[in-house]
Formats: sequence, structure tokens, C-alpha cells
Amino acid sequence: MKTERRFFLAFLMLLSAMSPADTFKHRTTGETFTGFRTHKKSVGKVLVFNATANKTIPMDLSDYEITRDDQGRRDSVMVIKLEQPEVLISEAVAQEAAQMILKAADQGPKGIIIQIDLPGGQGGPMRQIAEAITTALDNTGCRVAAFLSGGQYGGAFSAAGVVALACEKIYIAPTAAMGAVGPMGSGGIKTDDEYLQMLQTYAPDTLASFSVYAATLAQRGNRPELLAQALIDKHLSIAEVRTPDGKLSVVEISRRQENRAVVRMIAEGLPETVSAGGSPLRSVGKLLSLPSAEAVRWKLADKQAASLSEVLSDMGLSEVPVVNVGGLSSTIQKFTTAKKNLDQLLAKIQAEEDRVSTLENHLNTLEELAIKSTVTREVTRGGQYENYRRGTVRLIDSDRLWDRYYNERDSGNTDIPLQDRYGREITTRERSGPQAREKVVEEQPTGNIDDIRRQLITLTAEMIADYQRAIGLARRWPGALPAGISLETLQKNLLSAQTLLTIQQRRLMQGY
Repeated sequence: MKTERRFFLAFLMLLSAMSPADTFKHRTTGETFTGFRTHKKSVGKVLVFNATANKTIPMDLSDYEITRDDQGRRDSVMVIKLEQPEVLISEAVAQEAAQMILKAADQGPKGIIIQIDLPGGQGGPMRQIAEAITTALDNTGCRVAAFLSGGQYGGAFSAAGVVALACEKIYIAPTAAMGAVGPMGSGGIKTDDEYLQMLQTYAPDTLASFSVYAATLAQRGNRPELLAQALIDKHLSIAEVRTPDGKLSVVEISRRQENRAVVRMIAEGLPETVSAGGSPLRSVGKLLSLPSAEAVRWKLADKQAASLSEVLSDMGLSEVPVVNVGGLSSTIQKFTTAKKNLDQLLAKIQAEEDRVSTLENHLNTLEELAIKSTVTREVTRGGQYENYRRGTVRLIDSDRLWDRYYNERDSGNTDIPLQDRYGREITTRERSGPQAREKVVEEQPTGNIDDIRRQLITLTAEMIADYQRAIGLARRWPGALPAGISLETLQKNLLSAQTLLTIQQRRLMQGY
């Protein structure tokens, strides 16, 4: 019993140390001060700002009883806007956003509001930001709320919805929504092709691997785990059902008990064999999509709020100065530039791939012809002195200048005595001109195999350099690659190009 009691007391102390807090009372001395925790540590102790002493000191929090009462916190509310789609696409931008959240929490504000309006994103950036929010909540005691403003993108969809789940409280505008995919008109998307491209970018199938993480966040906030998973798993089919006692709940349709009547389908998942990018648009329209009131009804969000002012009022922070935290623009611009350069490089590589393929086919055809067949060509041979018809000859007449030269038409004149470069006289028959040229037949392969191979080598080398530049950009800026193209694919293609170059160089050197 004593052991169990000690364990229980230790557990309570741990919970107390982890709970949000602003007043610190030493368990032994009774010394009390106000302040706030940061998420940072020094020599194994948490750095705490002591407002009474106006300094930050390392502390062992297990020595203190901690109460959350906003005493000692700074009189400010930090507002961080996540409304640029690059936030959940680029890991670099997401990392900066995460650092902004933690830095804001370390300054001890009375609250942080994450204003979200995003079409979705990738799993890595999503988790980076969500973990920064939970760290701020657990380690600094700062209140963090999400406000789904319903702007250009219409709410928080896919990965953006999971980021909202990490917050302590979620407010949603009456015009906003939460769901697996954003509406077609959001962000200026108008055509079917543009919308399918958006789905591949902001609601990829790879997000489903984070469904357990989404469920964990939902459980932490006492929210429906199944609906949280449906935000990023497009294969879930969920129904609203009525139990025999009249209560309503949501269940995965494959696990519905017979005594529970289906009221309506909330989400009709896509077949496992169909990817989101290639699925018909009519199927995408059946995925999870909860308007503001429905999101509140199912407790995926806490309350409707038409504006930031209403959020502040509900949090009791109406009179607290608001600080808008910025700083993402520079990183977003760099990411956008890198993405544009990558797109241009990939377009150039595609053109080079097409040209290499054409040259390879042409080279294969020439090699096959050289082995299996030849064509007949007529060539002209003029004997030992053929070159004289193309160049000049030297006169041996003493009455003429020794260094005077004549071309082909002069070599046919028998009145002009001529000699070759070795001093031998050129006879009439030997210099009789074009009339004495001989016609023979040779068999040669069509085209010049070595010339084609040199072109192929040059083009392949250029393509390899472009692949290396593209891979470098993709590594420095994760998320900049277009949907459907991975870094592994680029590396595999680079290896193939390097192998092709080696083979063609060896064949050119060895003449086969």
C-alpha cells in the first residue's frame, strides 16, 4: 500500500509539473513567485522566467507546486497566420513556422492564436508544426487556440485540419469548413485538371500513414478519432448511425453493428486501388466535408467565431494587445524560387530524355543496318594523281615562274610540262584529267555511327549535370518537387543516365 501511495503521489507531482502554470510555490520553503516556463532546458533543468526577480533561471519543476493563473505572464496575445499553401508543402517553411510558435510561447504571452486557412499539405511539414504546438502547450503552459478563418481556401483541409487538432481549442468561422479535400473554387482552382493537381499536392495518399498520429491528437483533445483520421485517410467510409436508445454516433461502415441504423453517410471512401490523383471528381465529392456547424456538432471544432475579435472575447483576452507574428515571407519566396527553378530543370531534362531516346533508336537502327545490310554508293577514283585535280601542280617550264601553281584545268593542258612533288615528270596519260577517272562500287552502312554516338554522349553528359542540379535543389528544398516525382526517382534516373554514358563512351573508344 505504501509503495502504491508513493507511486500515486509521484504521479500527481508529475501531472502538476506538466500542467499549464504561472504561479510557482516551493514545496519545502513555501517560496512563491510568478512567471512562466519556456520549452528550453539548461543542465537538465527547465528555464523559467521569474517575473518577480525579472530574470530567467534553470529550475527543477518537481520541487514546485505550479498553478495556472496568468500571473507573471506578459500582457500580449501572439497571432500567427498560416495562410500560405507553402507552409505545409515545404519542410523549410514548416520548420520556420514551428520555430515561430515555440519562440512566441517562450516569450510568455497570455495566449497564442494560430489562424489557419489552408488547402492541405504533406505529412512531414504537418507533423513539424503540430508537434511545435503540443510542445508549446505541454512545456510552456501557454494557451494555444486555432482559428479557422475561412478565407481564400475555405477552411482547414487534409493536413491543415490535423494541425488544428493539435491546438487546445478550435474556433471556426461560419463560412469555413473542415474536410479531406478543399472545395474546387478555393485558391482560384477552376478546371478539373487543376483540381486533380491540387489533390495530388495537398491531399496525397501518403498522408494516410499519419492517421494514427491524427487519432492521437484527437484523443488528446477529446475529439472524435475516426473523423480526425478521415481528414487524411481518403479510404475511410464513415456513417452516422442511431443506436437502439436513440443516440447518434459515427462509425466506420465496415464495423457497424446490426442494431445500429444508418442515418446518413458522412464519408464514402475511395476504393483502395484508386489513387486520389487519378480518381473521378464525383468520387472526391463524397469524401469527408464538414461545414462549420457540422464540425462543431461532431466536436471536431469547439465553437463558431466570425472574427478574431470573437475568438479573443471567448478566451477572455479582448483587452489584451495583439501582436501579429511575421517572418515566413522570405523563406516562402526562396522556396517558390527553388520550386520554379526545379520545374524548369525538370522540363529541360524531359526534353533531353526525349532527344536521348530518339538518338538511341537511331543508333540502334544504324547498328542493325551495319550488321544485316548495306547500301550501294558510287565513288570516283582518279589514280595516283587524283589530288592534283583538287589542288595545284608546279610548272617545270624554265620560261615560266618556278613557284607558279595551276589548278585542275591547267593539269589537263599537255603543252604545260608538269612534275610531281618528288620531281617525276607527269605523263600525258596520267594527267589526262577527269576523263580518265575510274568508277567503282563500294558497300557502306548508312549514316555515321560514331557521329551519332558522340551526339548521344554530349547530350547524356548535359542531362546528368541537370539531374545533379535538380537533386541538389530537391534536397535543399524538400517539397519543391512536383506531385508524383520523388527524390528517389531522380536518383534512379541519374544512375541510369550515368550507366548509359559509360557504355557509349566505351563503345566509341573501342569502335563498336
